[in-house]
Amino acid sequence: MNIDGIPAIGSRIVLGIALAIAVASPTPAHDGGHEHGDGQEGRLASMGMKKLEATADPKAGLRRYDPNSKVISLVQGPPDQIGQWSSIINAPLVPIASALLPNGNVLMWDSVGDLPVGSYPVHNSTRAAVWNPITNTFTDKPVSGYNLFCAGFVHLADGKLFVAGGNKNANQAGIRQTHFFNSSTNTWSRGPDMAFERWYPSLAALPNSEIFIMGGGTSTHEVYQTNNIIRRLTNAVFAQPEPSRLYPFIQTNVDGRVLYIGPDKGMRALTTAGTGAWQVFGDRDNIYRYYASYAMYDIGKFLITGGGPAGTLASKSARLIDATSGTPVVSNTSNMIYGRRQHNLTVLPDGTVLATGGLTSYNSLVDLNAAAYAAEVWNPTTGTWRELASAQVARQYHSVAMLLPDGRVMTGGGGICGACKTAGYLRKDIEVFSPPYLFRPGGSGQLATRPTITTAPTTVNYNQPLIINTPNGSAISKVSMIRLGAPTHSQDQGQRFIPLSFTTTSGQVNATAPANANIAPPGYYMLFILSSGVPSVASMVQVQTRSATTSFISRAVVRHSNFCLNVPGGQLTNGLQLQQSPCNNSNVQNFRFQLVAGTTNAYNIVNVSTNKCLAVQYGDTRDGAQLIQNICNNDTFRQFRLQSIGGGQYKIVAVHSNKCFDVSGGSTAQGAGIVQSTCSTAFSQQWRVSVPAS
Repeated sequence: MNIDGIPAIGSRIVLGIALAIAVASPTPAHDGGHEHGDGQEGRLASMGMKKLEATADPKAGLRRYDPNSKVISLVQGPPDQIGQWSSIINAPLVPIASALLPNGNVLMWDSVGDLPVGSYPVHNSTRAAVWNPITNTFTDKPVSGYNLFCAGFVHLADGKLFVAGGNKNANQAGIRQTHFFNSSTNTWSRGPDMAFERWYPSLAALPNSEIFIMGGGTSTHEVYQTNNIIRRLTNAVFAQPEPSRLYPFIQTNVDGRVLYIGPDKGMRALTTAGTGAWQVFGDRDNIYRYYASYAMYDIGKFLITGGGPAGTLASKSARLIDATSGTPVVSNTSNMIYGRRQHNLTVLPDGTVLATGGLTSYNSLVDLNAAAYAAEVWNPTTGTWRELASAQVARQYHSVAMLLPDGRVMTGGGGICGACKTAGYLRKDIEVFSPPYLFRPGGSGQLATRPTITTAPTTVNYNQPLIINTPNGSAISKVSMIRLGAPTHSQDQGQRFIPLSFTTTSGQVNATAPANANIAPPGYYMLFILSSGVPSVASMVQVQTRSATTSFISRAVVRHSNFCLNVPGGQLTNGLQLQQSPCNNSNVQNFRFQLVAGTTNAYNIVNVSTNKCLAVQYGDTRDGAQLIQNICNNDTFRQFRLQSIGGGQYKIVAVHSNKCFDVSGGSTAQGAGIVQSTCSTAFSQQWRVSVPAS
């Protein structure tokens, strides 16, 4: 089958201002339910559509333009109930592909020009631009030498965008080239060549910072390695069922393997180490989900909606896939309100999932008489959908939707295909949706009071404390992280939703970073805090694996008394309890932190003077068990983790009990003994350790 194919604090403040301007100025486009006469349509049609090809109709795709339209706006209400759409924002291109950048800007690109790719004999460039949502300005950043139309892409651990494949010629052959986009310099560069030409590939970020590359016209998959070399997975050949050149539905799962869930009925998981190995599971359901959409709405859990074989009515059905055990288990959830094909699913900061765009008919790519203008949102707690406000523009083939750091959702695009040309459909524009959670309850239309992040770490290591300073600390009800979006062709190869565990104080949220890289592959994430369902503007946080130093020597100074961890008298006695004592320059207060083999953050702590290891007496797991010195061996109660709380301060946590070094009774007296206690915010559990920079 042939298919036509931010500086953290400053950005938060300005984004909040931009949101207030965007949603507080009502326009007819915001009402979610009113019809618009020819005058309004004419004004919309004149907004930046002047450079279209002669075949394009500037009204094509506008809601209510066709009086025979089968799908109309049915729901009306205040924005705190149905949300609110912005006016149409003109763009210099059709945002067929888009990616949120670590600085909060959005990269987008389409093709050589406005016409279907088969109309152009030469494919040696790509129209691309960076959109700044704060200033609402576009900066052209074209690609020279190659057409990245229908490429696959995802973010690397360092925040750069990695793009694989594209369009070679008028026959829609793929290319083997890869590219990088660096948001720090706003520049494109070439990457290593793949072994195979690819058009419509999907990419997945892996736990070891590599990138998995699948599909695009070949059954052999590849992995981009951190040494800038691409290797073939020669033992994991898998040809997708026809049509074989469709973006595979893939994401890294909690067991570290890549989970494959569509668009065909089968499910399987891939081990990407070495030459690769597949494990095959049963069918997801009995529907070939052609141009369906999917989203990872929780750790190891996926929602897949709509689609259906070409020539059949777009499906309303939705399925849940729980792969937390490593074996996917499928269950039903409520059907969408509208059948949709060519739509997009976007995970929101509160864990709900927004469906936008698409068509409801039998058509495959474009049907402007059967456009799903209405947004709808799925609640994972109730498993139900609720209709929201309707957009002005039909977003069908070659459209995108993506979460922005301020909690709004950018939608855009549609066009550049044979069926698009026939319909005059070419949407060089975007709309931004403000979900109901951004508005004050009661129907006033005023913006809700949002919690604010005063400061948050810019980097965090796995399973480490993530301290968020906020004046709203005691009111925070949810903390979530969402990986930067990378949507194209009805799927987002980047987004994944991760709820975080946390405790609160009046001015602080003490969250814990994702447990490991299987849950959150290294890279940049939006960090949100929520109060009464209202999200903050996100802080950008880079989740990374710290390159642990194998050995270093440091004192440990407890915060509440400013005394040092000390072996009393430098005695050699096994079982001797450690104490706090005034700091001096002797080796009885110096400890060698020796990384335990096979771990990234578990240490034997060895006193430099006695050459004996710290241990929890008898391997006890109860509060109050003494910290002693003893001979060194491999027992886990002689192993300790360092949990950074910022400013060079750490909690020292026993691996076997998950309890913290503490000064007995919180005493400030010289000679007070050291014990383990349930970890808390007490200063008697906070230790200054000079860990070398990674």
